[in-house]
Amino acid sequence: MDHSAPATRHAARAREGGEFQSPSLERLVRALSRLPGLGRKSATRIALDLLREDAASPHELAAALAEARANVRHCGRCGAITEADPCAICTSPSREPHQLCVVASPVDVLPFEKAGFYRGRYFVLGRLLSPLDGVRAEDLPFARLATRVEQDGIGEMILALDASVEGEATSLYIQRMFHGRDLRLSRLATGIPVGGALAYTDEATLHRAFQFRRDF
Repeated sequence: MDHSAPATRHAARAREGGEFQSPSLERLVRALSRLPGLGRKSATRIALDLLREDAASPHELAAALAEARANVRHCGRCGAITEADPCAICTSPSREPHQLCVVASPVDVLPFEKAGFYRGRYFVLGRLLSPLDGVRAEDLPFARLATRVEQDGIGEMILALDASVEGEATSLYIQRMFHGRDLRLSRLATGIPVGGALAYTDEATLHRAFQFRRDF
């Protein structure tokens, strides 16, 4: 009985499907390719780089990932990425407590903090309204936002949302929420291109948009 036949057939299928003959390497590539923004080609390059003899230790990468999974969390007050809860921004006495910047994602906090011109606090929605994708108003923390505005006596809310259809819909929903209240509601002005992601906007453009923000 020829026991090599199944292995030969598997190797042939692997070559036809663009798979490696090493199941361990193939498993690593498939795991990496599930990460956002990574296709099979990029995942393959990363996997092969990790396996080079002169590459940084994969064990160091695994340890860093395990440490991050254990320690990183979202601030229970604003939603920013942190290890301490509440985060340093929420607890800092030097921040303006009555100015609140509303962003869609925790990564959207980073360009503001890097630029250094904003000294208020934040509220992270987590995502934007998108009925086509099944994201409705009840899926976003609008109730917590209203409570935050009430408890902190917010005088100005700045809507720093992506210049997209989803960002516009979310901004209009928030505008209707707070209509008639004693609250200045503003949004970022010119500088953020339509369809552009806030997280990847350069500092000068972001500062200009913030400086010339307009009332809703």
